[in-house]
Amino acid sequence: MSIHLEQEVADFSERRMRLAAAIADYADWLDRRHGIDAERTLRLTDTASNLRQDKLVVAFVAEFSRGKSELINALFFADHGQRLLPSDAGRTTMCPTELFSNPDDAPSLSLLPIETRRREDSLARLKHMPIEWCRVALDPSDPRQLRDSLKKLTETQLMPAVDAIELGLWNGEDESERHHLRADGTVEVPAWRYAMINYPHPLLQAGLTILDTPGLNALGTEPELTLSVIPNAHAVMFLLATDTGVTRSDLEIWQKHVHRHANYHVAVLNKIDMLWDELKSEAEVQATIERQAEEAARVLKLPRSRVFTVSAQKALAATIRGDAALRVRSGIESLEYLLAHQVIPARRDMLYHAVSHDVIAQLDESRIDLSAQIKRRSDELIQLNQLSGKNREMIEQSRAALQKEKDSYDATADQFRTTRRMMQAQGQHLLSSLSEETLGEICKAGREALEGSWTTRGLTSGIRQLSEQMSGRIQQASQLADNMLDVLDQAYTRFHRQHQLPKMQVPRLDLGAYRNRLNGLMRETEAFCKDPANLMLEKRFMIRRFYAGLAEEARKAFNLARTEAERWLRIALDPIMTRIREHKQYLDMRLASLQKILENMGTLHTRMAQIKQEIGTLRREKTELERIAAQLTA
Repeated sequence: MSIHLEQEVADFSERRMRLAAAIADYADWLDRRHGIDAERTLRLTDTASNLRQDKLVVAFVAEFSRGKSELINALFFADHGQRLLPSDAGRTTMCPTELFSNPDDAPSLSLLPIETRRREDSLARLKHMPIEWCRVALDPSDPRQLRDSLKKLTETQLMPAVDAIELGLWNGEDESERHHLRADGTVEVPAWRYAMINYPHPLLQAGLTILDTPGLNALGTEPELTLSVIPNAHAVMFLLATDTGVTRSDLEIWQKHVHRHANYHVAVLNKIDMLWDELKSEAEVQATIERQAEEAARVLKLPRSRVFTVSAQKALAATIRGDAALRVRSGIESLEYLLAHQVIPARRDMLYHAVSHDVIAQLDESRIDLSAQIKRRSDELIQLNQLSGKNREMIEQSRAALQKEKDSYDATADQFRTTRRMMQAQGQHLLSSLSEETLGEICKAGREALEGSWTTRGLTSGIRQLSEQMSGRIQQASQLADNMLDVLDQAYTRFHRQHQLPKMQVPRLDLGAYRNRLNGLMRETEAFCKDPANLMLEKRFMIRRFYAGLAEEARKAFNLARTEAERWLRIALDPIMTRIREHKQYLDMRLASLQKILENMGTLHTRMAQIKQEIGTLRREKTELERIAAQLTA
């Protein structure tokens, strides 16, 4: 493993933790101020927690026997002195495999039996059902135990052909697969549907997650990988064999599962050592490899700079043996450079901007609020200074003027309370558009539209109905929120103009990402249904499986939209009411103070000392806020 790659992953982890710490400090700062903005404090705490748990996901996608497992070993685990993942000629890893580190659990290999494909539970849901998994403890200090345990990833089992067809694991109509049928009517299928390896490796502990996906068949029969897992990866390495170039099955994987889905993807021509010919000069060998790379770039419609040529096996051997020349020749360093200097920094910057933009906007509001409080205290101190030595009549006039100001403020606050009640009623109407009951009705209707026709046409009809109804409800909620915000903004502006409350900008509710997600699912459906391989009625199982994956993704989008709307309603109303109440308390306190001074002139200097102390406290809070801001923007 390159020292640069190790350093960049460590740096990514350190910066992520530093950002999380600064956000947590800001949440604590808000909480210390008498629990003001409890909703924002809670949201900031959640943001900091999510940052600490964030993962950098790199997926390796290819047809069988392209060397994915060996490349993972070479890139990330060569310092073990042996292969971590099993790698040999032919098929090795038989199921999608996820490598990560969870310090709360002991190192282990968790395997999901292939028979769970009979159920419609998603992989995401099954991950939270430990009873469904076979668990094997791993001992990182025992290389032999580690190697023997991870060989389970290569396990297969015999299954009646009729069952394999039902589970989408074998296609008897495909001539290339017919020879797998045995005399007893069985075929060999993977023993496991999915595998998770919890392993205490420094890169994994720093937040890296690796996904190894084995072949077209596994991708085609697990729509969740195409609809959710691969699109959510931060980088996808698409492997090809240098000697064969882009085969038909390679191109099918690329077109169906990678180039339309992945955020950032590159092609990797592996096994370049097969072209190392001792009867040719080094220049001739490199020219042959370059021709293969250029042809792969042309077929995949990628820039040549996004096609890498490596020998994963030689890179692994070179690292273990300490052969620097062989390691350079293997080409592995160019991939390490890509991960270290492009993929990781891009994810780091994206994460920082996504999180800090919202947090810094809140922090700026806190600065404005603090400055306004300091000014109010300073104005009061100036007023009391001017009253010092004056008679009771002058103080009474000041109290009367303040009482008039408070009466005006109370009248504005009463008007706002009426607005707030109306907002709350509209908020309930908004949430009813996105409620669990609404979701249940939409899903039920979509399912019923499919029940009579588990065909591609029925699938298109069912998911279109599902998508259109969900999009309609989300659009309705967005429009209601816009109307509410316009009324709310007008009402609060009165406080800003008439009573000098700090200007407060409530963000609009933006549910566009969830509508876009539903539209994307519709496009996935159309692509699936136009695929000639999925047009026949015999694909009933795959259509059921694909619909289940689509419905699960649509349900996630809808639930996230509801969560976002609930959070927005609290942010829209609660902080404004907090500031209105706080200012009312301040006016009440000033009136009470002047009343005490009228009753006992000796308390005037006591109140002045108290205000000076409050101003000092507020200034210290502002200094602390500036420190947190500096951490966030560093």
